[in-house]
Amino acid sequence: MQVSWTPFRLLRAAVFAAVSGSASLLLHLWSGGHAPGPLQSAAAFGLVFAAAYAAGGRRRGFLVLAPLCLAAQWGLHELFQAGAVDAAHAHGSGLSMWLVHVAAALAQASWLARGETAFAALLELLTLWFARLVRVAGLNPPAAVRPRRLPPRTRAPRPEPVAYAAISRRGPPRPAF
Repeated sequence: MQVSWTPFRLLRAAVFAAVSGSASLLLHLWSGGHAPGPLQSAAAFGLVFAAAYAAGGRRRGFLVLAPLCLAAQWGLHELFQAGAVDAAHAHGSGLSMWLVHVAAALAQASWLARGETAFAALLELLTLWFARLVRVAGLNPPAAVRPRRLPPRTRAPRPEPVAYAAISRRGPPRPAF
């Protein structure tokens, strides 16, 4: 099975959106912000889901996920900040707010990268288990797999050392020169 198939891509995008959205929302509420409305929360989830689906064509590692998570944290922070009841509401602004968002994004990227690797390993194990089940049950697989036959390798003849007798290794030692 390929991890990039549409059902798995949708699942990975939903997990990314859920992790990013919930982490950003919890950080927003924890720092004293007002809870966004259901429409604003759904819009945030939808935007992050669409971005994650667009970027989810293949497996991503920590180095690719970290900037994506940081961008999601920043975008969701701005979205939740824009939906604040009063414009003067500036909770957790400054360096401490950005450090918390960077730490959350790095933790989130690490968790997602590990989850991505575990998900790919699980799919591989399920594929092997299913193939073994089909083989043990005696069912014919839908497509016959024939081993590829390669032509036998021939060894190239080694050239005969013609000049072995003509080469003289005699002479003065090297330090003499």
